[in-house]
Amino acid sequence: MGQIIEISSSCSFNWEKLKEMKDNKIEFWAADGLSVLRIVQIDEKEKSLYVMNQSGKITWPLEYEKLEEVHDKIRNGEITLLSYEIDKLIPTWGNYISGLFKYLGCDKG
Repeated sequence: MGQIIEISSSCSFNWEKLKEMKDNKIEFWAADGLSVLRIVQIDEKEKSLYVMNQSGKITWPLEYEKLEEVHDKIRNGEITLLSYEIDKLIPTWGNYISGLFKYLGCDKG
């Protein structure tokens, strides 16, 4: 279904990995290091995901297509893996996405 797109050999970003993280209740830190996050729901039909923070608040859906777009821009050097840069593309998601990509090893170059 999904392909692994690598920034380096250690980046494991793909749809299957996100589903695995949800199924295994894997927690990861937001980029600011202040919030523990977890993917709590995946919508296969819409190909989107929902993230919950440590206080139990669940986000609105994040489309996988948007994640791929950000990942490609990071891989191509168009943006850096900083919350501020990602917020320009997906407002309010920068901290969570940066943390997710760091967890998946996409910050290793």
